[in-house]
Amino acid sequence: MPDMLFTPRRIGSVTIPNRTVFLAHETGFAEDGLPTERDAAYYEARARGGVGLIIGPSSMLVHPSASNPMYASGYDPDVIPRLKMIADRVHDYGTKVFAQLQHTGGEDTGEHAMRETWAPSAVPSEFGYEMPKRMERSDIEEIKLGFAKTAEHVKRGNLDGIELKAGHDGILRQFLSPKYNTRSDEYGGSIDNRVRLVNEVVETIRDRVGEEFPVGIRLTFDEMEDGGYGYDYAVEVMRRLHSSLDFIDSDIATISKLYITDAPMHAPLGYTSEYYGAARELVDIPVIAAGRINDLTKANDVLEEGRADFVGMCRQLIADADTVRKVRRGDDEEVTHCIACNQNCLGGIHTNGHVGCIQTPRSGRETKIPHMEDREKVSSPRRVLVVGGGPAGLSFAVTAADLGHDVTIREREDELGGQSNIATQIDSRQEFGDAVRNLKNQLGNREVTVVTGTEVTPADVDADVWDDVVVAIGASEREPDLAGPDVHRSWDVLQGEPVGDSVVVFDSNKHATGVGVAEFLAPDHDVTFVTTSYHPGDQLEGTNVPPFLETLYRHDVDIETHATIIGYEDNTAQLLNVYSEDVDTVTADSLVVAGRREARGGLTAALEEELSPDSVHRIGDCVAPRLIDKAIYDGEMLARELSV
Repeated sequence: MPDMLFTPRRIGSVTIPNRTVFLAHETGFAEDGLPTERDAAYYEARARGGVGLIIGPSSMLVHPSASNPMYASGYDPDVIPRLKMIADRVHDYGTKVFAQLQHTGGEDTGEHAMRETWAPSAVPSEFGYEMPKRMERSDIEEIKLGFAKTAEHVKRGNLDGIELKAGHDGILRQFLSPKYNTRSDEYGGSIDNRVRLVNEVVETIRDRVGEEFPVGIRLTFDEMEDGGYGYDYAVEVMRRLHSSLDFIDSDIATISKLYITDAPMHAPLGYTSEYYGAARELVDIPVIAAGRINDLTKANDVLEEGRADFVGMCRQLIADADTVRKVRRGDDEEVTHCIACNQNCLGGIHTNGHVGCIQTPRSGRETKIPHMEDREKVSSPRRVLVVGGGPAGLSFAVTAADLGHDVTIREREDELGGQSNIATQIDSRQEFGDAVRNLKNQLGNREVTVVTGTEVTPADVDADVWDDVVVAIGASEREPDLAGPDVHRSWDVLQGEPVGDSVVVFDSNKHATGVGVAEFLAPDHDVTFVTTSYHPGDQLEGTNVPPFLETLYRHDVDIETHATIIGYEDNTAQLLNVYSEDVDTVTADSLVVAGRREARGGLTAALEEELSPDSVHRIGDCVAPRLIDKAIYDGEMLARELSV
C-alpha cells in the first residue's frame, strides 16, 4: 500500500487528510454563471471516493470581462449559497475543497458576453483569433478588486482555501510572460514588474480573507511557445512570489499547446516530473505534482522521492472517482485507470456539453446514474449469455455480475478485447488497451464464466438455459470501393497483412484509424496520406491531432488534404481535389484504405427468430458503429435496465 500518500499534510492553516488532489477543470455544469446540483454531486462523488483535496468548482471567474459559460461567476454574490452546497457535500467525507480563481484574459473569446477581451498588451493568443484590449490602469484595479471580492465569496461559501490560476491560460500568467506582456510601465519590462500584479492580487485577497486562509498559485513552469518563457524564467518568478503564498500547483505550456498541458496517451506517464521536482527543491511551501499520474503506487513514489508534497490528479479521478478509496482498501485491480484518450473529459465539454469519461458512464452523470454501491442486488438473478467479449460485452458483464446476475461470455476470438486489440497495434495507441484491461481485471474479481475461441450460432443458444442473450459482436471494416490485389483494409494491415514499400493511405475513417495506420507504416515505408479533410484525423479530439502530425512529419509522410481517391490501377492512385476538381497521381505499391465500419447484425435477427424477441438485446457497434464510450455505456446501462 502506498503509505505516504495516505498521510495528512498541512497547506497553510488547513490539514488535508491525505496527499491526493483533484485538480481544477471545466465541468460544463454551471448555469447562468452559478454552480449547480450537478457540480455538487460530481465533487461529492470524488470526496466519497477518498480524495484529500478538491480544487473546484471548475474555475471561478473574478470579473465580467472574463466571460465563459463553462465557468462559475465567482464575482457574483449569488455564488455563495451554491458554494456552501458544495462545501457541505464535500466536507461530509472529510475532504477539503479550495476554489480556483481565474481571469481568462486574452486566451478566451468575447463571444459569450459580446465584449472585448482584456490582456496586459495587445498581443493575440495563438489559441484564438481576437486581438485583446491592452488593459488600462483602471482595468487593472478592477481586476484586483474582482479577485478580492471573489476570494471573500469563497470564504463566505465555507470553502477551505484559494488557488490563483497563473497556469496554462489566464491573465495572471499573461502578465508574467515576456511574450504577452510588452508593457513599459510598472507592470512590464522587468521580471519584478511582471510579477507585480500577481503579488498585488495576493495582497488584496489577504486584506479580505486574512493571513490564515490558505492561498496558493497554479503556475506554468514553461510556456513552451516561441517567445514565451522557460523554466529558468519561472524560477525567477517563484523567487519573487509573495511570501504569504501557501502552495504551488504545477502546470506546463499554454492553452495553445493544450496537447502538452493535458497530454494524450502519446506522452508517457509522469511526463512533467522534472518540472515539479525542480520546483520542490526551490521553494519551502508545498508543491502539487501534476501531469499524467494515474497510478497511486507511482504517485506515492513521487512523494517518497521528495519530488512533491501532494499528487494532483484530474483525468484519473474523472475516470474513477473511487480510485483513492479502492487502493486504500487493497482493491487495486478494481481501479479504472485513465488512458489519456481525452475523448470525453476534454472532448466531452464540446461534444456532450459536460465532462465525462469513455470508460465510466456515471462520470459527469452523477445526478442521473446511481453509484453501484447504492444499488441492491436483484432478488431473482437472470441467466445471461453475452455473445462477444469486446468493450460493450465486458461492460455489461461486469455490471450485471455486480447486480447479482449469472453471466457467461462467449467470444469468437482467442482473446477478449474486440476492436481495441486492433487499435493497440499502433505504438502510440497501445495504452488504449488499458480500457479493456481495466474491464478484464474487474471481470476477474467476479463470478463470470468466460469462454473464448467459440463462435455462437443460433443453434448453440437454448432458450431453456438462458433468460437473456446479449449480442455484442461489434462491427467490421467495410471493404474498399476500389478493388485489387494491392488494395488493403487498414485493419488487415494492422493485423499483419503485408504491403509494398511505398503506400498510399486513404483516410475515409477520419478518426484514429487512418492516422494510426499511417503511423504504423511510416517507419518502414514511404507513405502518402490522403484525406478529404483539412488535416489528418479531423474527427479526433483536438489534443490527439498534434502528436499524430508530429509523428507523420518526423517520418516524412507526404500529406495530401482536400483529396479523394477515384482510381487505383497499375500501382498509380488518382487523387481528385474535392474543391478544384483537379486530378493528380501518386505512384505506390499498395493502397491502404481506412474505411468506415458496418454493424454485424445477422446474428441478432437469427436469434430473434429462435427466441423471444424480448430476451435478445443488442449493444455496442453491432447496433451502429460508434466510439468506445457508446459501447461501454450501452453495456452498463442495459445491465442496469435488466436489474430494475
